[in-house]
This record gives sequence, C-alpha cells and structure tokens, in this order.
Amino acid sequence: MGKKGSQSRDKLKEKFHKIAGYVMVSIAIILVAIVFGGAYFFVISPNLISKPLIPKPTLPDDPLQLIQAGEQVIGTEHINYIINEIGAYKLKKPLGTKSYPIMEFEVTDVGMVFYGYVDNHKPITKIGNAKNEDLVIKGTQETILEILNSDNTILAVKDAKDNGKIQVELTADMKLLAAKGYLSIYDTLK
Repeated sequence: MGKKGSQSRDKLKEKFHKIAGYVMVSIAIILVAIVFGGAYFFVISPNLISKPLIPKPTLPDDPLQLIQAGEQVIGTEHINYIINEIGAYKLKKPLGTKSYPIMEFEVTDVGMVFYGYVDNHKPITKIGNAKNEDLVIKGTQETILEILNSDNTILAVKDAKDNGKIQVELTADMKLLAAKGYLSIYDTLK
C-alpha cells in the first residue's frame, strides 16, 4: 500500500504541476496583452486625450486671387488649426526628456517657414525655423487653402500627401517619433 499511495501522490503532484503550469502561462499571456495593449493606447497612439478647441481661422476675401498674386495669406493660426485637426494634440514629450514634439512647415511659394510644437497636448505655432524638429512638411499656400476649405481636414491632408502636393521629411529617428506619439498621426493619415 505504501507504493500505491506514493504513486497516486506522485500522479496527483504531476497533475497539479501541469495545471499550475497552464495557469501561469495563461496569466503571463494576459499580462503581456495588457502591457502591450496599454503601451499602444496610452503611449504610441493615445486615444483618451481630448482635442483642444481651435476654431477654424478666417481667410481674407478671395484668398486664391491673393495667393496667385504672390501675397502671403497663410499664417500661424492656419497651420495651428491644421495640425490640431490631424491629431498633433496627441503628441507629447517622452518621459524623462525635455524634447517637445516639433514640426517645421515650409510654405514653398512664399518662402515662409513656421514651426509648431505641442505643449501639454496643445499645439502652438510660430514663425521661424525650428530647432531639433522631428519632421519637415513642405507645401504651397494653394494646397493649404484647399485643406482649409475642405469639410474634412484629415482627408484633405491625406489626399494632398498622396498626390504629392505635400512633402514630409522625417528628421528624427523612428524610435523618438514613436515615443512622442507620431504614430497616432501616421495611423490617421495612412
């Protein structure tokens, strides 16, 4: 009886270890899913951030005629509105750095340069060249006007990019872009 009791205990132990192994593997899979899912939704592509209200800026009467005459029509408020609409408010400084998300915008037909950065999920746009920009976007005032006159800013930007009316040059490495949240904009515009 000693051997039979010992064998049944060994079988019981073996079954217990097998069940415990399955439970541990299940817990590990759930934890990995939570960590990677959380990283995606809270770091890479944050979706729980409220979009700040930036009203659509006004344009002068007959802006296309002014643009075709070589006058500057597009200002900081226009660029700021567009970057907010495409989701720049989701961008952030990576933890432990002072590196703001910074974009430079070159309006090629008038030679104007703007830069936009995001501070506390609010885009801010100024005139001038950026320092340590993450990307450079180039386009004409006419293209920007088309985007502003569109009922769907995201679709208009996507169409302009797809048709070569806007050029985007990445100047930061992909790891830094991902840490700042640029993948959320990429996901929106792809």
